[in-house]
This record gives sequence, C-alpha cells and structure tokens, in this order.
Amino acid sequence: MTAAGSGAWEDDIVRAFHSFTTDESAALEIVLIDAVADWLLSAANPGSDYSEEHAGHMVSTLFTALDTARTFTPTSAPPLTDEIRATRVSVVEGAHQIAAAGSDGIGLIVSRLMPSVLAELSNNAGAPGKQAHGVFVYLLYAVAIGTGTEHLPAVLDGLGAVFSGWGTVLRDGYVVPWRPRPAATDS
Repeated sequence: MTAAGSGAWEDDIVRAFHSFTTDESAALEIVLIDAVADWLLSAANPGSDYSEEHAGHMVSTLFTALDTARTFTPTSAPPLTDEIRATRVSVVEGAHQIAAAGSDGIGLIVSRLMPSVLAELSNNAGAPGKQAHGVFVYLLYAVAIGTGTEHLPAVLDGLGAVFSGWGTVLRDGYVVPWRPRPAATDS
C-alpha cells in the first residue's frame, strides 16, 4: 500500500475494497486470522490496559490483510457451506459499498471498528483465543455492514462459522507459507 501523501493510504484501501472478490475471501480470512493471532501472542500485546493505539493496530491489520489477499491463495480452507458462502458474499458486497463511499466509507468503517475492537480486546484480556475470535468477527462484520446500519445476525453467525472452520483447518496442520512449519515429533 502506498505510504506517500495525505489520503493516499485511504485511496489504496478504497481500491482494495473496490476490487475485493469472493475468490479472495478465504485468503482474507486466513491472512487476517494469522495477523491478529500473531499480534495477540506477541510481546507487543500488553495483555491489559488496551488503548485506541492497540485497536488502531488491529484495524490496520484488516487493511493490510485485504491487500495481501489479492496475491495469496491458501492451499486449504474450510468447507464451503451455504452459510459461509452467504457470509463471504455479504463481506464482498459491504466492501464494495465502502469503496463506493470513498474516504467517507473508510472513515465510517474505522469509526465503527475502533470501539468494537477495543471492547473485544479489553473484555477478553488474558484470553487471546477469545480476543482473536472477537476481533476477527468484528473486523469482517463491519465490512459486511458496509455503509448500511442494519444488524445482520446471520452474518455474525456465519463469521463465527468461518473462524471455527479455519480453526479446524489449522488444527489439521495447515500453516500459511510465511510461517515456519512446526518441527515433526517422533511418537
């Protein structure tokens, strides 16, 4: 993403939302889960006393994951159920609404995400698994809502299913290519 110029970062995010497709959904999901979990399990995570800086980092993680999803295709993914398919379509449609609103759309999603992500970090302090679930769900839920205001319970449920599905894929041994594979152990 471009770093130069005032508003250039917003232009990059608008373009990423505009070009996002359902074919990139699985990539966005696993890249986002990986990045959120990486930070939550790192020394950069204070473990408590979260601030807007920490929530902002998670929101930035969404934008970076969206950019990465354009050039990465996971070799494994959760089974594509009707629920997951519908959820992915909602996320893509919301991304396109945000893009159509330009910088106002970016401002809207950031203003929605900051308090939600901060609450997920704070309310689940000391429980990185719960934090990862909550942050992941709210990051993508805010995208799915787009510029609308309607509560979408089916999308919330679907994002929970997506997160759970990726949990199974990861437990079955999938590792994103930029992470080292765990050492094999002799039984």
